[in-house]
Amino acid sequence: MTEIFHQGELDIQQKTGEALIANSVSRMITEIIPARVDKFIEEQTMAIVSSIDLSDNIWISVLFGNIGFTSVLNPNTILFNRANICSTKSDIFYNNIEKRKEFGSLFIELSTRRRFRINGVAEINKATIKILIQEAYANCPKYIQQRVLNIPIHFQPVNTILEKGITINQSTKDWIMQADTFFIGSKSNNNKLDASHRGGNKGFIQIVENVLKIPDYKGNSMYNTLGNIHQNSKTGILFIDFKKGDILQLTGTSSILFDQKSEEDLLRTGGTGRYLLFTTEQWIRTEKHHQVDWKFLSNSPFNPSDGES
Repeated sequence: MTEIFHQGELDIQQKTGEALIANSVSRMITEIIPARVDKFIEEQTMAIVSSIDLSDNIWISVLFGNIGFTSVLNPNTILFNRANICSTKSDIFYNNIEKRKEFGSLFIELSTRRRFRINGVAEINKATIKILIQEAYANCPKYIQQRVLNIPIHFQPVNTILEKGITINQSTKDWIMQADTFFIGSKSNNNKLDASHRGGNKGFIQIVENVLKIPDYKGNSMYNTLGNIHQNSKTGILFIDFKKGDILQLTGTSSILFDQKSEEDLLRTGGTGRYLLFTTEQWIRTEKHHQVDWKFLSNSPFNPSDGES
């Protein structure tokens, strides 16, 4: 790996005064899966994945499957067994990945607040999705709400209901403004895709004139997502209804709002004074995307004290 950070990431690191910190933690980014992480990946029943459509829009999806639906072939390659994926096959991810090979993913275990990111390119056939790894690295446990997944002996296929649109309606806004978790997909100018997690207390997301206003809390100082958006505004967002098994996918554009120094803004952002502003251009709402029983345990102790507890 010749360059750890692209220019967009470097620009944000400089602006926030965190370049030295970013440089010190950059060694965690590699092109291989480290020893012992392979077991973590193969034990997961959920994977967050991002993809690009032919109009260059980013979509972020969630895949559920029986344990072992993802396997590590070697430190440079992971494999999804398509027969063992039990969430809906109508997800836009499958159509996108057939035509555009860029791939971003996040393996996240909400019960332990562990997460690991894998980005690369895909090789597709009827039975498998093989990912050739370009970037692999762990993330810290901040802002992950703890939930336990009640894993069935075998997941059952689901019959889904899809709804699509351009303008989000009030019920969709209500969902977003009550969410404590979402996932975001972004890409750099060279089309390297990424998938990441964002979380906070319920109410941490505001909607101002149909724009999602999302506080950007203190993180690992690498600014992978914000660095991508600094270069390329195309963004995808995913919400999961952990009670119903529905999902909401939004694609659109994002910008970054810096230097918001009012008392309210500093409280809402945990002191950073930064927001991510996301404008929806298309959305897909999928009812009965998957059949999973989640139990909420606790909010992250890192969540700023804004919004509802």
